[in-house]
Amino acid sequence: MIRARAAGAAHPAGPADDAGAPATPRSGGRVLDPDDPIERENRARRARLRLALALAILASTVVLVAIGAGTYAAVERSVRGLRTASLKSALDMQSKTLEIWIADQMIAIRRLARDRQVREHVATLAAIAAPAETTPAQYCSAPVRRPLVAQLDDAFAGTGAVAFNIVDRSGRIIASRFPEYCGLKLRSELFARELEAVFAGATLFVHPSRDADRLERPPPRLPLPGPAVWVETPVMDAAGEVVAALSVGQHAHDQFAAILAAARAGETAEVYAFDRHGNMLSESRFADELAARGELAPGQSAILSLALRPPAAPAEGFTQLVRSALSGAAAGTTDGTLVDPYPGYSGRDVIGAWRWLPAHDMGIASEISAEEAYAPLHVLRIAFGAVFGALVLAVIAALASWFSAAKLRRRLGERRLGPYVLGERIGEGGVANVYLARHELLKRPTAVKLLKPARATDEMVARFEREAQLASQLSHPNMVEIFDYGRAPGGILYYAMEYLEGSTVGEIVVRTGAMPVARAVHLLRQVCAGLAEAHGKGLVHRDVSATNIMVCRYGGEYDFVKILDFGLVKSVARQHSQTITRSLRLLGTPLYMAPERLRDPADVDARADIYAVGAVAFFMLSGRKIFAADDELALTSCVLNETPPRLADAAPQPVPPELDALVAACLQKQREDRPQRVTDLMEVLETLARTARWTQRDAQAAWVALESAAP
Repeated sequence: MIRARAAGAAHPAGPADDAGAPATPRSGGRVLDPDDPIERENRARRARLRLALALAILASTVVLVAIGAGTYAAVERSVRGLRTASLKSALDMQSKTLEIWIADQMIAIRRLARDRQVREHVATLAAIAAPAETTPAQYCSAPVRRPLVAQLDDAFAGTGAVAFNIVDRSGRIIASRFPEYCGLKLRSELFARELEAVFAGATLFVHPSRDADRLERPPPRLPLPGPAVWVETPVMDAAGEVVAALSVGQHAHDQFAAILAAARAGETAEVYAFDRHGNMLSESRFADELAARGELAPGQSAILSLALRPPAAPAEGFTQLVRSALSGAAAGTTDGTLVDPYPGYSGRDVIGAWRWLPAHDMGIASEISAEEAYAPLHVLRIAFGAVFGALVLAVIAALASWFSAAKLRRRLGERRLGPYVLGERIGEGGVANVYLARHELLKRPTAVKLLKPARATDEMVARFEREAQLASQLSHPNMVEIFDYGRAPGGILYYAMEYLEGSTVGEIVVRTGAMPVARAVHLLRQVCAGLAEAHGKGLVHRDVSATNIMVCRYGGEYDFVKILDFGLVKSVARQHSQTITRSLRLLGTPLYMAPERLRDPADVDARADIYAVGAVAFFMLSGRKIFAADDELALTSCVLNETPPRLADAAPQPVPPELDALVAACLQKQREDRPQRVTDLMEVLETLARTARWTQRDAQAAWVALESAAP
């Protein structure tokens, strides 16, 4: 829940300088004797004062130099620390994204390998190819091959897969999408490294490789000439014995390379993959420069075509990062950082971080040019050179440094997330806390949602990222606006959203009872308008409830609705999208869940939100829940089996028949019997609003009543 509370110092004059004064100055008409003891004492005193000033200036200079050197060293350490953190953050983000994508591919191929027809076809084909005297022509033209290949073609249509092979225990390809591959054999070293593990029951991801390198005797013309990534899984017969391996390939420059290319920030930062031979496994950000130097042909992909060596000294071997990663992997180390500049493969001096993925026998690197990474230090060196050009400027710089240090100490006392300064906690959930914050520069109040460290599992991190990304796609005024997204020190995720002043529908009904029909219609129209934009973009909220609908005072307008909490939002626009939740748990508020969600949490569409809108409307207008139950199990049974009461019977006020019928239609058990689009609800509500008018004066009076009601 997001709810509001609501001179410069004067310079002292120095002693008068007597340089250029006459040898015998006069004072009061008396000639002063240079040998007079008092005059000698005055001269000595002035000399001591000049010496003290000189020593003070010298001491100030020394202090300034010390402060300058210390400040520079501190800034340098800070910049190095920030760069190390940003490199690791980019590496963490891309490696997790890559692992999620790989896991999705493995799940898909394992599901297909367990299909009964696939298993039967493969077992039949393996039995035909098993005898030593069987020729490739016999199993490649076997009748069972055609339905098997057709079924696999249909299964992988639209997934990005471009090739698949069925391989037996001897390493022979006994069926393939490309007839030219049938009968060919994989290299023995590949069989030993990959297929033995697959025939032992493992599912593997194989980093980019060329068929010319995977096959013993590749044909002169390869249907799949470019690099591809492969996912391999065992296929079992009815007795549970592994009879063959199913391998599915995708072009390496498609999804695999695109995931890594998404992390190209600034002018030179990039994330790329490499193998244990020092070859690039993804696309290079600097392909044009490499082509200009002759290291790549114009338009040529860098995947498996580029050795990661410094162009100025290729004889030295691979870049320092690759050498560090390979030696670290050999010693059992999985990651490392290099913050001292070293020659990179692009010809620039770079800094970087690496991570070795032993399960996939490849590494991932994050690099940025040292010039871009340490640009603040270059500017700082110029600034210090100018400051120490003159003593006066040095003194001023020292004072400025003191004030800056004081300001820095004050800032360090504040809790910060990027540009946001956190204040009090204004909300808490199971996996995240919400804080009132302000943007350091804009000074506007902001709500910052911070994932709890204890709940930062891979699933929750992926769900939190998806929540921020999908919610940020929505621009409707009735949807809470997402401002920013990032990582706190320590890698904890957060996102910033608009700070709202108001109460949830649940709080209002609990404190003031059932809403007037006009107010409920006014609020429901806005809820439907916000959901219409989400549904139009293929997004289902899945957690519309009385606690996730905020009634705000927004832009001077009362009773302005904001829909909150996108933690369960799901995209149904893409045919092959998959749920993040590995074990499909029941997440959300059961009272507002459509029956189909309770039966299968992944089986949802926009009509599940329409059911929730009906449940919210019933609560708003009747002041009570649709079903009364002692626990969630009993409540689930009611939602699945009991007919909801009619709103007209439950409400303490007359309800228009059209509204009663609309709520009843939304609460139908079968989604086919509900309104099919949220815009259908809007049309009915628009008609009702013409007679049940709710003005700003009415809304303001309702707010006054809410504030005076007992909490």
